[in-house]
Amino acid sequence: MTKSVYIVAVESSADHVGAGLIKNIKKKSSAIKLLGVGGPFMETEGLISRVDITGLAIVGFVEPLKSYPKIMLSIKNTVNDILLTSPDVVVLIDSWGFMIRVAKKLKKSGYKGKIVKYIAPQVWAMRKKRSKVLSRYTDHLLSIHDFESQYFETNGLSVTYVGNPVFDTKNIFQKKDIAYKNLDISPSDKVLAICFGSRSSEINNLIEPFIETVLKLIAIWPNLRVISPVSGAVIKDIELAKLNDKRLDSVTFVDEKFKESVFNISTAALACSGTVTTQLALAGVPTVVAYKLNPITFIIAKILYKPKYISLVNISAGEELMPEFLQKDVNSNTLSKALNLYIQNDGLREKLSKKIYHQIAKMRPKGKLGNNLAAEKILDFIDN
Repeated sequence: MTKSVYIVAVESSADHVGAGLIKNIKKKSSAIKLLGVGGPFMETEGLISRVDITGLAIVGFVEPLKSYPKIMLSIKNTVNDILLTSPDVVVLIDSWGFMIRVAKKLKKSGYKGKIVKYIAPQVWAMRKKRSKVLSRYTDHLLSIHDFESQYFETNGLSVTYVGNPVFDTKNIFQKKDIAYKNLDISPSDKVLAICFGSRSSEINNLIEPFIETVLKLIAIWPNLRVISPVSGAVIKDIELAKLNDKRLDSVTFVDEKFKESVFNISTAALACSGTVTTQLALAGVPTVVAYKLNPITFIIAKILYKPKYISLVNISAGEELMPEFLQKDVNSNTLSKALNLYIQNDGLREKLSKKIYHQIAKMRPKGKLGNNLAAEKILDFIDN
């Protein structure tokens, strides 16, 4: 009887992880049937999503309320499809709110296969009680940080540290000549990368201060090339924004598949907080990080959130290698001032790039990389 794995990813960063996981499972076993719910990157690896994930990438305490009916319907459809296809292992990637509901419903419905959570909720940062909940409704955790196991194993959940899959792209940032060709840019051009975010709420909150920042920088640097890689999850939001705001014509939008090329030749970057900041760090790009939330969500998060910083690179370093701006500080004055320092000062930029590379070297797992180890563990569950 054919063995199968069902992978669920409803956000852009999780879709990347899911695609890498599929690729590694295929390398190790061509006999495994792969099913799941995901986006364009998983589709590139041959997996056609069995549930539409459009609009499911939502963060916050208040924001999900607006899309609650759609979220719950998608959860129901995902669970029903898993029960129908009866896979040997279900892998739930990131996205706590969505995935824990899927896990609960599967357990209550009598699903007999293994439920694996890939990427733990950040209980070390906030909401420590989630470790107990996860331990109750899943069978194993694939963690991306080496210090996380203590929070879950004490509650009876087995954990395998696999490392952050963002580090799977080990050497991709070395091909600058290809990047310049892909983007039709001269090596003499100064390039600013803009990452608006991978969720509709992030686009809506950041597009105004980001475009105002771009215009201020272009006034100083008329030949500045501004490029923004856009994920499929928010392409409609960007297209609508472009129709309503001609100022966005000053930004060149490219498909997310060119993201690594953009980062590889960027002088500096302005980015929404998230996985993308670690990707920028991999490329050694001096980056300014920004984030805005619903005011109520921000107040709650400020009370619950423990770390001093929001970017993983800064948290790991214990210092602000990437300047962070939140809420009212996310404005064109603060952002353009911080970015202009990097654009105008080659020495500062080179010094910071070296520090970022040094920090990334500390963060990179030794030996086998994330999705390789994750695939091995998932196949172990099928074989044993």
